[in-house]
Amino acid sequence: MAKQVTREQAERKKQQAAAFMERIGEPDRADEFDGMSVEEYAEHRGLQIANPKRGKQRERETVMATKNELQEQIDSAIETLNEAYTPETTREDLAAAVGEALDILNGEEEDDDSTDESDDSDEEDDDSD
Repeated sequence: MAKQVTREQAERKKQQAAAFMERIGEPDRADEFDGMSVEEYAEHRGLQIANPKRGKQRERETVMATKNELQEQIDSAIETLNEAYTPETTREDLAAAVGEALDILNGEEEDDDSTDESDDSDEEDDDSD
């Protein structure tokens, strides 16, 4: 009967085995352990990983959260562009809206800074008139 270990325990044992081989002057064996996946190491040692699907489930939950966050970013960028898309909008305002939408899509949440920059550029335009 195989000994059950968590994924983290198997990974730690794999790292310890590689370090031990390195210490005793067996760099090829150390590289062999380093090159193994956690699952391959567990099989090699006759270990059974407890709850192997648990990590994959967490990954899927993270992906779902990421999908929701991405959808929020897309919706926010579309809203920004729709607000700017009017007949009376100037080229500068459109360019600022496109820049803001790109910032949103790139995950930059510095909306206050970009607003300050556009305010500064408006002041410069007022000074030059």
